[in-house]
Amino acid sequence: MTGAAPRPPGGEEASHLLVSAPGTADDLAPADADYADALRQKVQQLVALDVRFGGDQTSDLAMRALVAVSRDLELRGVRRRAEHDVQAAVAELAEVTGWLLCDANRHALSYRVNRRALDLARGAGDRSMELFVLHNMSLQATYLRRPAMTLALVEPILDRGRLTPRLAAMFQLRVARADAQRGLRTEATRTLSLAVGLLSEGVSDRDPGWAWWVSERGFTHATGAMLGSLGDWRAAIDPVQRALAAAPPEARRDRFLYLCILMHAQLNAGAWRDAETTADDLIPLLGSVRSSRPLTRLATTLTQFYRHPAPPRGTRHTVGDIRQIVDRWQGPADHR
Repeated sequence: MTGAAPRPPGGEEASHLLVSAPGTADDLAPADADYADALRQKVQQLVALDVRFGGDQTSDLAMRALVAVSRDLELRGVRRRAEHDVQAAVAELAEVTGWLLCDANRHALSYRVNRRALDLARGAGDRSMELFVLHNMSLQATYLRRPAMTLALVEPILDRGRLTPRLAAMFQLRVARADAQRGLRTEATRTLSLAVGLLSEGVSDRDPGWAWWVSERGFTHATGAMLGSLGDWRAAIDPVQRALAAAPPEARRDRFLYLCILMHAQLNAGAWRDAETTADDLIPLLGSVRSSRPLTRLATTLTQFYRHPAPPRGTRHTVGDIRQIVDRWQGPADHR
């Protein structure tokens, strides 16, 4: 098995353009609206690569692009009338880079890049991007099981208000997950119901362009993850399965994430035969989707499995096969 290196359509030349600043080295005219549009096109390419391959290698491409753009802007400057537009576009590039680094389990660098994205968004007066970065940071805190940090990021946003129902749902979901991690079952369940109700109100013309990320499928998966945080892994299986069934084939990173969480739930619930079926779907994605965040959690799941007193022989063999592949592909985690 070989890992599929993420590459934009067009091969090496397209990859070079992705990680380079817009324009040419012999033309250092100040950045303008076209420059900002070119940065947003890079963001779209990176998002497409993330959907297919995950964040491990895609985060490297994003960091190279962000460094190249930062250096380029120091040389060429920005036209006065385009200052906010260019700064907002760089903030968007930094936002997606921070997210990709989180998915790659490079949390210390992700945090630093997210802080930069936040400063850029605020400097550009881009409240929409500011909210997106803060949500990414709260999602990262949730993954790292730091509910106090999650709430410190989210509660001021909810207290301020003026959110669309869709955005309010997104932040209320983070509160529900934090409550679950603190063992507050009643509060977590009540807040999740509030979030689902807000999501059901549909889209608004005030929703930002990135609000496509807020989906019923994502909420369904988060419901399963929340139930797992409360220790109810058997109840978590159904919502994670429904999220997996709703994920299109091309959303390979999401499918990989859901399968990792599903296998964790099934092994913890003792659903041995179901876990073997999940393994059949998971193995083809190992190595081609390079996403260390769920991969690291899967490795922990497999380690915990061997502590079980008497799993069936078939399940033990299946888990052993997956463990060999995970050990081959897993890189060092960075939780700093």
